[in-house]
Amino acid sequence: MSDLNKWMQKHDLCPENILYLYRSDRKTVLHRMDGGEAALYAPMHGVLSVLPEDQFLNISKGIAVNRSQIVNIGNDGVYTMSDGRTFQGRKRGLSSHRRLRMEIGLSDTKPRPMSMSLLEKCSLLDDMPLAFCVIELVFNEDGRGVDFIFRYCNAEMANIEGVPVEEMLDRSFYKVFPNGDKKWLVSYADVALNGTKHTLHDYSPEVDKYLTIHCYQPEPGYCACVLQANEP
Repeated sequence: MSDLNKWMQKHDLCPENILYLYRSDRKTVLHRMDGGEAALYAPMHGVLSVLPEDQFLNISKGIAVNRSQIVNIGNDGVYTMSDGRTFQGRKRGLSSHRRLRMEIGLSDTKPRPMSMSLLEKCSLLDDMPLAFCVIELVFNEDGRGVDFIFRYCNAEMANIEGVPVEEMLDRSFYKVFPNGDKKWLVSYADVALNGTKHTLHDYSPEVDKYLTIHCYQPEPGYCACVLQANEP
């Protein structure tokens, strides 16, 4: 085993838990999924040589990212990662970005209506006593800002959010709730684009309630949420 492999093992680093790598103060910094970091005096190419070539993408001089953790690539080469951090990649043309998005499995980020089959399935939940919604993730043109649009809300959503359903449907969350917290966005994007599941427990300032939100992917590009209000 090489010295570099031993160092990575000592710092609990493996290809599956490395989110991205970057150069800082002549060191290569490896950022883990849990937010921890480890740095060493070794060139980027040396570190990448012991990592799977098909799993990490060198997007510019001194920056490499885990392909599976990219949630968006802007047309100007800005990469948004699953923890919300952004990196400027090499400048490429629009067509090149589209090809790369397809290559790593990112869906087109242009808003589109939900399929009729999904809408029909959601209609069964119109009168469910728990709040339920389906949201579509939308990325700004530069790839930095993420928003989401309500594509379906059942009747109970009005009680949880304090806004009539018709004022939420097909509207941006941050236009309906200007004081909305952006902390939810990374998890929603992960669900919509990667098909993962999340259960969130946190205070929601826009409705002044503590919420538990169960999230899953009903269709690629969408995040379905079951919301429950909790006592603080």
